[in-house]
Amino acid sequence: METRRIGKPLKDNPYFTFMTWGFPEDEEFRIIGKPVPPKDYAKVTGEAVYVRDVKLPGMLYAKWLTSPYAHARVKSVDISEAKKLPGVIDILVYNDPDLYPPSHPQGLGAGWNIKIPDWAFVLPSEAVYEGQPVAVAVCADSPETCDEALKRVKIEWEELPFVLDRDEALKPDAPITQYFRGQNDNVVRELPMSEGKTVFVQGDIEAGFKEADRIIEFEIKCGVNVTAGVEAYASIAWLHDDHLDLWIRNQLPQGMGLPVRFAAEVAGVPLNRVRVYQRYSGASFGGVTFLGTGAIPTILATLFSKRTGRPVKVLADYTHFSSLTGEEEGRYTFKVGFKNDGTVTAIKIRSNVTHGYAGLTIPGSKKLPRATAVKNIYCESVYPYVNKAPTVCYKHGTAETIPFIEVFNRVAAELGMDPTEVALKNDGCYGHPMHPDMDEIKKEQGFPVRDSLKECIEAGKRAIGWDEKWHPPGAKRLPNGKYHGIGFAWTKEWRAGPEVPFRHYAYVFFKMDGSVVIKGQRSIVGVTEPTTYCQIFAEESGLRYEDVNFDNQFLEGPMMTPGGSGGLAWNAAIMKELGIKTRQKILEVAAKHFGKKPEELTVEDSVIYEKANPQNKILFRDLVRKYFREFQDGIVGDGFQYVKGIENPPSPRKVYFWGRQVAFLEVEVDPETGDVDVKKLVIVNDVGRVINPHGVAGQQYGGGFMGLGRAMTEEIIYDPLTGVKLNDDLVQYYVLSMGDIFPVDCIAVETKLGYGAYGNLGIGENPNCLVRGVLRAAIYNAIGKWINEDPITPDKILKALGKA
Repeated sequence: METRRIGKPLKDNPYFTFMTWGFPEDEEFRIIGKPVPPKDYAKVTGEAVYVRDVKLPGMLYAKWLTSPYAHARVKSVDISEAKKLPGVIDILVYNDPDLYPPSHPQGLGAGWNIKIPDWAFVLPSEAVYEGQPVAVAVCADSPETCDEALKRVKIEWEELPFVLDRDEALKPDAPITQYFRGQNDNVVRELPMSEGKTVFVQGDIEAGFKEADRIIEFEIKCGVNVTAGVEAYASIAWLHDDHLDLWIRNQLPQGMGLPVRFAAEVAGVPLNRVRVYQRYSGASFGGVTFLGTGAIPTILATLFSKRTGRPVKVLADYTHFSSLTGEEEGRYTFKVGFKNDGTVTAIKIRSNVTHGYAGLTIPGSKKLPRATAVKNIYCESVYPYVNKAPTVCYKHGTAETIPFIEVFNRVAAELGMDPTEVALKNDGCYGHPMHPDMDEIKKEQGFPVRDSLKECIEAGKRAIGWDEKWHPPGAKRLPNGKYHGIGFAWTKEWRAGPEVPFRHYAYVFFKMDGSVVIKGQRSIVGVTEPTTYCQIFAEESGLRYEDVNFDNQFLEGPMMTPGGSGGLAWNAAIMKELGIKTRQKILEVAAKHFGKKPEELTVEDSVIYEKANPQNKILFRDLVRKYFREFQDGIVGDGFQYVKGIENPPSPRKVYFWGRQVAFLEVEVDPETGDVDVKKLVIVNDVGRVINPHGVAGQQYGGGFMGLGRAMTEEIIYDPLTGVKLNDDLVQYYVLSMGDIFPVDCIAVETKLGYGAYGNLGIGENPNCLVRGVLRAAIYNAIGKWINEDPITPDKILKALGKA
């Protein structure tokens, strides 16, 4: 193997290691890539303030009614007893005129359906899933009064037929699951995320099957998992003096976030009179921002504030933590053609996965074309409306990653080949092989000619001991009577670059003591954002890391949001531009001070000095004090000139997807109980370049546990007779916790093959999605049987072994 620059920037412990895998010729940085003291530790210390913690003078509280039925219609509402309760200030009912303004005669929520399910009405009269906010909301002087008032509301319900099963919902004689749509079936036809398409075609699928030596067909099914976040919905609105102040749980900046725009319309104020306070986010999981249901608390708070003239906090119950469901639920059927050497010639996937913001992509249509050399791909989906909570992207990508992983692992199993060899044979982009086709494009675009998948596999193999441990399926029985299994999975790393060409900004302001503050609006979701931004800025500016701080509350600086694993792809470029401009400004001012040219000077660790005479120097703080007028205007940057490519046009160049990630999982399976013991997980992500080791390792480690939890234990169970959830809490909906801890080796490969400012790629969603699919391969290697239904629980393993 060629020489690699292997780093260990973080301390190991028996359950965690972190390693960087770089190249000797790459630039070493002063601060970037180094572990530094965190700028933000409020969550760890318990000092973080969330929206639920905010209290304002004279503040009222509001709560909504939730549907006890999977599908029902409100026939009548009697609020007379609730109104008599002391402390009740206001009650909104589904037919209140304020819920039907002239701009939205169908009700608040209608017409606000950009990228979101279009049944996110505020207090509708028809409930289409159990737990949906519906019909009534109460505003009172305390949360407890709200609860008591809601108990006193008398509702006459009309229970309606419901459908939970996706296949059943698509049958011609199925009951209608959502009456308000006026359809005579349950087929989703509004598909903005896939441009209205339900079919993706690349190449000639039938020609691909004719070319194949072998063809396999199989099917997998995925159950319903949920966010399971303990931070429930909360929003505060205060309409006063023709201005609207909002405290919202939302990771999009002002003006872009749907709740902000909706609330401004309800309040009747322009966006320049709206101020958004971004508090910590404890369980945003991305897509809650986009779904219409995420806007309901903010709209209700605004409406109640408008009616009462006081600040109002809307609170949801903690118990309804399953109000958003995972994207991958559904059935996937596969037909795969391949050569005897492992080369895949055709992939055909049909699915009926969940409709929603994330579910509007066609499974298999994104990652397979972008990260393989397979020329012939056909993906088709049909989306049914069912009576379950809306789908959302949280740690998004599983509906794409699962089919990607299955295709190549099944081919390897059919041929008895090492799955890592099958992966390397089929690696590529847009149907072209990685070598030599993509190598030529890397050269043309100025990227290093490196093989991301090869690097990731080599690093992961070494960590797991693959060459020593991999064996034929079901062939290794341990002395303890358990089966030994080891699995492998791979897919592309995302984002390769910023996803969309929106403009984002941040500012730098200088203080008299020589400290610097970066200002922008960015929700802090716990991925070490302030630390990472300050590292980049300090590196490029020449200032000390200790002298730089980040303020995320600056409304006029909307930065790239923490979504789609693309936040740093753009924000790194913004920070780089701000740092470079700051260095230039410092040297220009210092040149006047020294009577030199800027190029004759340099700045390092907040000291400016003459290159030819380092003793001729001045501290940055002294320079600022003496020439403060030169610094007081601040600096703005959008990072655009440092972004090498944008995934969706317009872009400076076409973006190719060269970054990869792999996972290796070692397990022991008990044939008597079906229990699975995870012995070791190895996660390898090509992040292009590590900026903050703590941030990368945190996403890998946490994502690994989240992915295995979804694969092994997490599933919402519905009562088939009522449609009601039976395990809507953390007692019976089992997420992996400290009691389930196992060793995880995290490796960050640094190929610089991303289109970010440092060749960096995204990381946030990746580990969860990849690890979510590796368990099936490990269990197959252990017992020699495929478990084709998720989550993979002990009873399913015993059934596969003929023992249940």
